[in-house]
Amino acid sequence: MAVARPYEAQNHCISAIVGAAIGRPQSFTPCLPQKLAAPQALVGARLASPRSPDIFKITLYEGANMELFAFQNAAEYEKAMLQRYKTTPNFINNKSGVQKIVCDPKGAFFRNSAQKMIGVTSNSKVLCQCILIKHKNFNALTVAFFEAEENATDAVDMMMEYAAGFAKEVGAARLLIALDGHCNYSIGLSIGDYDRPPLFGENRNPDYYNAYFQNGYKKLGFSYYSGDFGDVSLKVQTLTERIGERMPNIETHCVNLRMFKKEMKRYTDLSNQVFGGHWYYYRREYDEDYELFNSMKPLLSSCNLIFAVKDGIDIGYAFLYPDFNQLISAGSEAGVWTYIRHKLLGEIPTVIKIVEIAVLPEHHSTGTILTLFAEGCRQIRRRYPQVNQLASSWIADDNLGSKNITKRFAPNLSGSYAVYEKEI
Repeated sequence: MAVARPYEAQNHCISAIVGAAIGRPQSFTPCLPQKLAAPQALVGARLASPRSPDIFKITLYEGANMELFAFQNAAEYEKAMLQRYKTTPNFINNKSGVQKIVCDPKGAFFRNSAQKMIGVTSNSKVLCQCILIKHKNFNALTVAFFEAEENATDAVDMMMEYAAGFAKEVGAARLLIALDGHCNYSIGLSIGDYDRPPLFGENRNPDYYNAYFQNGYKKLGFSYYSGDFGDVSLKVQTLTERIGERMPNIETHCVNLRMFKKEMKRYTDLSNQVFGGHWYYYRREYDEDYELFNSMKPLLSSCNLIFAVKDGIDIGYAFLYPDFNQLISAGSEAGVWTYIRHKLLGEIPTVIKIVEIAVLPEHHSTGTILTLFAEGCRQIRRRYPQVNQLASSWIADDNLGSKNITKRFAPNLSGSYAVYEKEI
């Protein structure tokens, strides 16, 4: 059986959940590079006047009608970011939770990365903004949490010119637009307009964002699929019965949430072995994965992470979770009330997402993927009986093997995304 490329992972973070909230950093002054290749006319950094309404920024470059600046703290960056979605119908805030983790000066990810939060203003209006992130284990600079006004091409170009110069300063070989820092978070700018709220962990942005990267960038497309869960479950059961005795002698174990830190090390070790050759993947650190998943732990059940074990050795895992955004009001983000609705009041979303199915290369053709998929379906029927739809995570458009297997079970194209890459 051809191996399904492991599903690209996404946002696994929740803010303000029963003692697991990530505190918002009170102050973060980004370090300025000692020298910069672009833009050419960079002036020395200066702090805005105390009487200026722009006290939250450091000016990096002033043009005729625009100013390139650095946000001084993550709270102000988040405020400007969310301002763009105040009038967006069905907006669910999947952005803030992971941004607080990634940009927390006391956090594991922050300690392992160089960052700068920048933007461009004109007449005191923020035209575009992004967070530049270079992880110590990655050869690319990620242009994360990108936001922009419409018809702001000159401003975006100014910001990307600065990003290219910063990339050289921190030793990055390429720019990646819309990989939001952590390689276990959502990937890509969404393409097209949507009349439904985003799924939990799904990025959503205005379609015109893509227009800013059509010239000089390589586009990498991603898609995700969905299907009726009853149909999916029946197909998996039928295939499992057809294979019968040929199914591998593999044990499946649900994660032990009481030993969460130890269990997350198993997850990290497997991920580093399975995803090592992926174009956007870089070696994950134990404390970073724990930091990210621990924020989601209050909503998790043991069946959300399933390990495949053969002869006492971990050989793969399946990660899945409900669409918790169904429990979140428009304009809000996951938090204490999400926990109350799900864990205490017993509300169960009707959509389940298969985030990752990851199997070691030497076990790709052994039926391990099907074993994990079948166990996942069984756990869904047991723990989430209200579920009627299954959604995949992101699959690269050129990964035909994974796409074909996924569409065999979940045939409906549900969304398209793009990442834009540029060599430095």
